[in-house]
Amino acid sequence: MSMKRVGDRVGSAMAALLAFGMIQGAHAEDAMPGMKMPKAADTATKGDLPGFAEISVTGEVQQRIGVTTGKAEETPLAMNIRAVGIIRPDETKVAHIHLKTEGWVEKLFVAFTGQKLKAGDPMLSIYSPAFYAAQREFLTALRSAKSNPDQQTVAETARQRLELWDVPQEAIEALEKTGKPARSLIMRTPISGTVLEKKTFEGQYAMPQAELYVVADLSTVWMQAKIFEYELPHVVLGMPVTVSFPSLPMQKFTGKVVFVDPVVDEMSRSVQVRVELPNPKGEFRPGMFGQILLTHGMGSGLTVPTSAIIRTGERNIAFRVISPGRFVPVQVKISPLQFEDRFQVLDGLKAGDEVVTSANFLIDSESRLEAGGGSMVGMPGMDSGGSAPAANKGKEGTQEHPKTKH
Repeated sequence: MSMKRVGDRVGSAMAALLAFGMIQGAHAEDAMPGMKMPKAADTATKGDLPGFAEISVTGEVQQRIGVTTGKAEETPLAMNIRAVGIIRPDETKVAHIHLKTEGWVEKLFVAFTGQKLKAGDPMLSIYSPAFYAAQREFLTALRSAKSNPDQQTVAETARQRLELWDVPQEAIEALEKTGKPARSLIMRTPISGTVLEKKTFEGQYAMPQAELYVVADLSTVWMQAKIFEYELPHVVLGMPVTVSFPSLPMQKFTGKVVFVDPVVDEMSRSVQVRVELPNPKGEFRPGMFGQILLTHGMGSGLTVPTSAIIRTGERNIAFRVISPGRFVPVQVKISPLQFEDRFQVLDGLKAGDEVVTSANFLIDSESRLEAGGGSMVGMPGMDSGGSAPAANKGKEGTQEHPKTKH
């Protein structure tokens, strides 16, 4: 074993012995000067909490064991809910493009995914025998209606058939004027947006059930996130949401809750929440991940740092500073809700009370030991009489000589 490793182990052992001496030496005034326990009579007069006793710790020992304190304060009660979400298109602004007739795709005006479109832009042209026949029927009905007014209904029916195939009104008027059927039917986009999917190609025989394009208006997008079941009471429709993205680290965006799923996922015990985000610059793209922050204000109340509370399972304990170096255990009642790094105190403390926020487990151990009568009494250096170890050794030496006499 190398000398470095031996040195490391010796150092660890010395650190452990030092910590042990700092804790246990509190029961012997001369073994660890600075930490004193009140007398049994004093504890009895101040023992409001069974099983615990008031203790005193000097400033030097507080520094050694790392005691810090905080205050009970009136603070805003804000329940913050954080979750990860993913950007999705606004489903109310998505168009799935299908033909209403059938035929061969002759030309694609929209040839790639991601292309920007405005409402009415041509997407493709198809040669459809059914469309060609419908135009001829319309022209025939028009000629018959001119000579026989009773045929007007037939002409209107033929016109409506073309309109139901999404033939533009100007194309029908041009057909009436020219009297010549068009060879191809041009399909146009019904909305402005971005092409998210392209599923067709030139020369394809397309039928009504086949989806050719998916176009989405991304001026507004949704962020889908999941929150836990216990967080549901703090989420309401319309509440503002702060959204941030790893790709835009210097910016924060504001949206609002527009939908809360009525069904809880049984496996994860979570609920889907939908946040609506304006996207005028197109910064948010479907598939992007981000973080959402929902803040539910619940007024104000008395709070303490969470580290100040020792939760035993049966009760909650805090150590209140009654004077410099003196700590008294107090049973507190806290709210079941945690507000970031603070607990709301319902009973046991008042505003301005100073409480221990670190090393309170060491203080808790000493308080319990003292309340139990001092379990370290009788160990070397821990004599309840308070004499120094050297003095005790001398006394032990004087007591041993009479035993050797006969």
